[in-house]
Amino acid sequence: MNLSTRSGATRSWATRLWVASLCGAIAPLLVAHTPAWANPRGFAGSYVGSVVNPSEFESSLQSVVLSGGSAAWLMEQAMNAGRPAPGQTTAPDTQFHGRLDLPNSPISLRGTLVLNQDIEAVMPSLTYDLPLGNAANVYAGAGFAIVRPGAQTPLGDRDGVVITTGVEASVGRRVVVYGDVRYRPGPAAATENMQMQLGIGHRF
Repeated sequence: MNLSTRSGATRSWATRLWVASLCGAIAPLLVAHTPAWANPRGFAGSYVGSVVNPSEFESSLQSVVLSGGSAAWLMEQAMNAGRPAPGQTTAPDTQFHGRLDLPNSPISLRGTLVLNQDIEAVMPSLTYDLPLGNAANVYAGAGFAIVRPGAQTPLGDRDGVVITTGVEASVGRRVVVYGDVRYRPGPAAATENMQMQLGIGHRF
């Protein structure tokens, strides 16, 4: 991909994120003029989750659901962090995400931890959440990534602001699925400015 094509794609994604953020800003005005009985509840609860390879998402979700939403799957992901997969010489980064539900507030406190053999990066963030039905939310917000010097991570290779938007939904009482898009403004020396990912979480 040449520089002009990449620049155009980045502007396109940035525009989409700006539109999502704008929708989040005007949502309270719309909600204020909507009857209370018509307001969906959305997704509620706190959770911890891990990013899953898209090709393994369905099988991982089935495994977690069949276990009754046990947190053992997350523990296994943490134990495998920094270990190369069979046939590989390097281990991919393992990403863990968390959401802390703030009752009676559309704001959520979120966090991301990137692990390999060491802690590669952490990112606290705040998002504005909009209900989507009675078991899902769409959200948009921003955070600040703190990256270990010399590390090449999905959050970039240096400290900086990260804009995020995504969707999360419950699958039963304990299982959460989520997907988000993250945009890192400015130059990206080792990673793309835009990252998309899917994850599975344990709600508590």
